Amino acid sequence: MKQEQVRNSGILIFSNLFINLSSFLRQVIMAYFLGLSAQVDLLLLAMIVPTIIQAMIGGGAGEILVIKREKKGLQEGAFETIFIFICLIPVIILGGIYLVSLNGLLPFFDIETEKYELFRNLTIIFLLNMLPGTFTSILRPHLYSKGLYGFYARGTIISQIIGLALILVMVKNFGIYAFAWSFFAAGMINAVWFSFKAGIPLKALFSGEVWRYELDQLALMMKRVFSLGLQTFINYFATFWERSLSVKYLAPGYLSSLNYSKTLSELPNAVLLSSVLTTSYIEQVKLHKEDKKLFADYTARTLAFLTKAGFLFQLLMLVFAPLLIILIFRRGKFDNDAVYTTLTIFNILTIGFLPRLIMNFFSRTMYILGEYKKLLFSIIMKFCVQMGLMILLITSVNHAIPFAITAGFLFISILLYWFVGKSIKLPDLKGFILKIVAVSLVSTLLLALHTWSLPLYIGRSNLILFLISLPFIFISIIIVLSFLRQNGVEIKYLERIKWPPKKR
Repeated sequence: MKQEQVRNSGILIFSNLFINLSSFLRQVIMAYFLGLSAQVDLLLLAMIVPTIIQAMIGGGAGEILVIKREKKGLQEGAFETIFIFICLIPVIILGGIYLVSLNGLLPFFDIETEKYELFRNLTIIFLLNMLPGTFTSILRPHLYSKGLYGFYARGTIISQIIGLALILVMVKNFGIYAFAWSFFAAGMINAVWFSFKAGIPLKALFSGEVWRYELDQLALMMKRVFSLGLQTFINYFATFWERSLSVKYLAPGYLSSLNYSKTLSELPNAVLLSSVLTTSYIEQVKLHKEDKKLFADYTARTLAFLTKAGFLFQLLMLVFAPLLIILIFRRGKFDNDAVYTTLTIFNILTIGFLPRLIMNFFSRTMYILGEYKKLLFSIIMKFCVQMGLMILLITSVNHAIPFAITAGFLFISILLYWFVGKSIKLPDLKGFILKIVAVSLVSTLLLALHTWSLPLYIGRSNLILFLISLPFIFISIIIVLSFLRQNGVEIKYLERIKWPPKKR
């Protein structure tokens, strides 16, 4: 990895680690005050459709904006301004349609009449949050392409601190609403902060000359946005189904447990995705424009690094799974029964950590290669695998939903490897499948070990468990630092630490 990429990755790792840790604090506060409750289930259900709408438009639009422009813009920032404005229009329209049709969806969700007002109010808050959320989603890669990683980091850290403070101030009086408003507040702060440096001339919206000049480019880019939007919709529709099936068929609180587990299992993936994968994506875009061979070599090297890093983090997450669940969540209304359920789900989801990381890397690589149809096909197939298993097993197999989620990630990682391998040279597909299967088997053995051993120590206090784990935590830190050094990732403030020590 280039030193500049390491530096930028370090900035994003720090900022996104803080962001994800703040999300954890939200979960911890929620678990303390609400535990595994029907109110939390309603919050998650109210959030999913607005999240889908926002991700459909804003998620793909930001990535597309930095990949390619066919011609130079008439005015600096004018195209970006109009592009963002056009992307906000379908978000507003779809949000309005969903709000109007909300009454008709109640029978499908099986929401009790007395809970309808809460569900509707939470939905409205998340629909409002779509506007700043879409704005920041589009601008984020644009800021990265300008090298404004530090600017992004400062803004997002400040917004998360304010969001958490809002929860602490409001939670006793407003309960579940405090968590919904915290998302909106953080989104608005990010939108205002990003607009300072993005170079968005609002007057371009009222310039007929700019619109005429950019019209053909806008049409091309919006076509790509809707193509990726369809793929995003399918990805998030799977989340919609898992939440709907949980509320409809499973015990109250199961969705809460699933959400806590997913949030925790996705933390390292989110850090790697928003740091290493983001900086490598920007580098891939540059190399693809300059030299296809260099692009292919860089992609293969990055894949090899991510595979090794993903395997290491997956094992560490599984080894420390009980400690993570107990220390983070076991307090207040989150009791030992909740620990059992959440730990089991977390272990199952963590088996899919490496496949998910590889899926995210290959998805972005296929953006650059222009393989939108193949990527769409892969996402549809993943959706079919996940939904088919959920529907087939939901009433007969415990934890059918997390098993189906993991199976879908395993399937699509192999399928995307095959597709990308047709365009650029990658190691043999059979070897990759063997690695994925081996990692999954080792992870499954750790799952069985936790299931057997948990009753032996769950009765101990959080402090005792933490003290027992300290030596293993230090060993894990040494292993991670050694891994980074062996793979050419030098961390400046740790360069004075010589590990392993050099021979004299």
